[in-house]
Amino acid sequence: MIVRTCFFGLITTGLLAQAPETWVRQTDLSTGQVYDTPITGTGGIYTSPLPVNEIGSLYELFARGTAWDTNIYLLDTKIISSYNPAATVSILSEDDYVRGDPESTTFVKRTRADRPFSINIQVQGLVEESSSIAERFVYLAVQGKNYDTVTYSSLNQPQYLIDESNLENGAYTFDAAYHQLNSPAISSGNGEQSFTIVRYAADEVPDTILAQPKIEVWPVATASIAKITAGQVFTDRIPSVVISLQHLYPDSRTYAQIYKGAQVLGTTGTIINGTELRYGRHYNPDQIEASTNVPQSLSLSVEDLSNYTLKDGLYTLEVITHTPFFGRTAERLYHITFEVDRVITSRSQINTNEASSSLAP
Repeated sequence: MIVRTCFFGLITTGLLAQAPETWVRQTDLSTGQVYDTPITGTGGIYTSPLPVNEIGSLYELFARGTAWDTNIYLLDTKIISSYNPAATVSILSEDDYVRGDPESTTFVKRTRADRPFSINIQVQGLVEESSSIAERFVYLAVQGKNYDTVTYSSLNQPQYLIDESNLENGAYTFDAAYHQLNSPAISSGNGEQSFTIVRYAADEVPDTILAQPKIEVWPVATASIAKITAGQVFTDRIPSVVISLQHLYPDSRTYAQIYKGAQVLGTTGTIINGTELRYGRHYNPDQIEASTNVPQSLSLSVEDLSNYTLKDGLYTLEVITHTPFFGRTAERLYHITFEVDRVITSRSQINTNEASSSLAP
C-alpha cells in the first residue's frame, strides 16, 4: 500500500529568502528501515515511497533552521498502518455439494427451498476506530436471482438486492437462515442467493470484490398421479396411469411403490418397475460425472399395476423420494388408495351363467 498524507505546519518563514531544507523520514516499524524524502515548496500531499505493512510506518517531518540557525526541528509526526481488508465466507448446507474450491471466494453451494442453511463471515484487516468508511468497513450485499422455471437457467435473469450492510472486523454467523428469493411460497424458491463483500474504493483503488460465494436454491419436488382416483374400485384389469414428477432434486432417488392396505407413512412397499430415477453422484457412484446439476421434471406411464394387485383388497400407491435432507430418509411426495374387487366380476359372471342355464330347454 502506498500512502498519501498531508503534514501540517510545513510553512516556510524566516528573515532571509533562503528556503529551509525539509524532508520526511519514513521508518518501517516492522523492519526498522529508514527512508528520507526531500521536500520542496511550501507543503502539500506527500506520497510514501515505500509500501506500508500491517504493523505500519512512522512518518516524521523535519526542517532545518534558516540562515544562522542550523538546528533541525521535528515539525510533525504520524503513524500510519496498512489498510488491507480481507474477508472469508463459508456456507453450510445439509447438501455437501460444492462447485469450485470451498477455500476460494467464489464457490457455489446448494440447498432445497424449504431447508435452512448457515453463513459464516470473517472480516479482518480493517482499521478500527478510523474515521474513514473505507478503512473501517467492508460492504456486504445479499442479492437474489430467480432462475427460469423450465430450464433452471440464470441466463438473462435480472439480479435484485435482498439486503445490505457494513461489516467491521469480526465474525458474523447467521444460523438457520432460509432463502429470501422472490417466490409465491418458500417451497417454490428457484434461483440463487449471492453474498458479495466489497472493499470500498480507497488509495486510488476502485471498489474491489473480496468474496462472492453463492448458494443455489431448488424448489421442493412434487408429484401427482393421473387416470386414477382415490377410493376407485377396479373389478377388472387396472388401466395405465401417468405419474407426473416436478423439480426432482439433482441429488435424489425417486420411485413409485405399492403395498396392500390403507396408507401408512413409512411403509416399505414394492417398487413399481421402471419408475426408479437416480440423480447425482451419491446415487450413481459408478458415473464419472453427475447425471445432472439441476432439478428434473418428467412424466412416467405405468401399464402393469394389475401385476402388483393379485389379491383383492385395498392398495396404496405412493411416490417416494430420498435426498440429502433429513439424513436421506424417505419422503412421500404423493399417495393414493384404491380398491381391487374381482369377486364382484366373478359373481356376476356366475349369476349370468346360471340364468342362461335355467332358460335352456
